[in-house]
Amino acid sequence: MVIIVKISRWSYNARLLLVGVTALVVLLPALFTLINSFMSATEVGARYSAGITAYNIHGMTVGNIHYVEMTFIPDVITFSAFREVLLENPTHLRFFWNSVILVVPIVAGQLIIAPLAAYGFEQAKAKHKEKLFFAYIITMLMPLQALIVPHFITARFMGIERGYLPIILPAVFGAFGVFLIRQQMRIFEKGMLEAARVDGASELKIYMHIVLPNIKPTIAALMVLAFSEAWNIVDQAIVFIRDFFQMPMATYLTVGFTGNLGLIFALSSLFMIPALIVFICGQDHLQTSLDYRGGK
Repeated sequence: MVIIVKISRWSYNARLLLVGVTALVVLLPALFTLINSFMSATEVGARYSAGITAYNIHGMTVGNIHYVEMTFIPDVITFSAFREVLLENPTHLRFFWNSVILVVPIVAGQLIIAPLAAYGFEQAKAKHKEKLFFAYIITMLMPLQALIVPHFITARFMGIERGYLPIILPAVFGAFGVFLIRQQMRIFEKGMLEAARVDGASELKIYMHIVLPNIKPTIAALMVLAFSEAWNIVDQAIVFIRDFFQMPMATYLTVGFTGNLGLIFALSSLFMIPALIVFICGQDHLQTSLDYRGGK
């Protein structure tokens, strides 16, 4: 018995260590970005610039190329990058608010459309609804790059090929949210719905008072996943947005940032905060949804 307990405890500690190491590896880029955001602009330029300067001439160089010198402990801890971004030059925050303007209607639209569409697919009596649903979710399996051209052609036909609208509309009517919520509706207690219909309840009342309260965890999970996807939009913005100052923060950081290299870490840290807040607020609902769908 003692041997079994020791083996079990060793196995638990080994799994705990494995989870801890995996979590550390996953969090490493975020920690690296956050810590380096407290680095001075001079040190950032010296460590991460490919060019040889007076500050990094004694570092690792080959010919006229300076190699990156990563660190998790800045030589001097300073808030100068955050002060410049938030107070001295708030132009950078314009791209942050562009992301908010783009994400809010996408997430709100999905939270409204996806449950309704999932309920319609599940309750409809149409003969070929499953074939239609299969054709619908195929779009979820296709890579984004394959869909941008059809989206652009459709948006041009509708006269909305520039701005936020051609990005928002395809995202709002995306297949993933409908698929996710319908998977839970498949295991929903059908007898409860039939009893409500026998009592004379309309489909709207059934949906509002019976279905919605029982799929709140999945809707919350959809909110987290939809926010994560919309917050990181890059390709669509490059195609549909022509005004540089309307670009979302993800696109600005990816292809548009040309300012002080010392600001990149501070801007990236600020960009991570909303996603982190949404995940922390929704993680319990996300886990509840996964457990419920798994039958636990």
